[in-house]
Amino acid sequence: MADKIAPTPFAVHASAVVLGESGVMIRGASGGGKSSLALALVEAWDRRGDFACLVGDDRVHVRIVNGRALLSPHKTLSGLAEWRGIGLIEQDFEARAVLALIVDLESREQQADCPRMPETEQMRIDFHGLQEVARLRLPARETERSVAAIMAFLHIVAPK
Repeated sequence: MADKIAPTPFAVHASAVVLGESGVMIRGASGGGKSSLALALVEAWDRRGDFACLVGDDRVHVRIVNGRALLSPHKTLSGLAEWRGIGLIEQDFEARAVLALIVDLESREQQADCPRMPETEQMRIDFHGLQEVARLRLPARETERSVAAIMAFLHIVAPK
């Protein structure tokens, strides 16, 4: 892909974290567990002794630069994460991460057509002009299962 720069960042209803060098954007419906998953991923990755940090919660800015998507927090939500039932809590955050994986949290109905053993091409998606970005479709509100799947993907599947 030729070097293209989006003139301005665009907002995505998502949470994002950086795990090691991998930016992970978590999309899904309101109440689907995006914030919980983001915070659980940071905690789990950190327990392994690897660098992990929140980038943004609920709304993330994306800018396409030189064939990569750069993630950054929404200005008004930088350093804040929603803890359902508690409210907004201050969190350490990274100002930028390079997108490596999109996680789509899906309802039971959406998951009905998700293959148990997806082919490689079913784990890729085009995203705002970027082709074949890694993607996992995971069930909404199943944080522990999703953390395990994302960690396995980033440690085992993605490097190959």
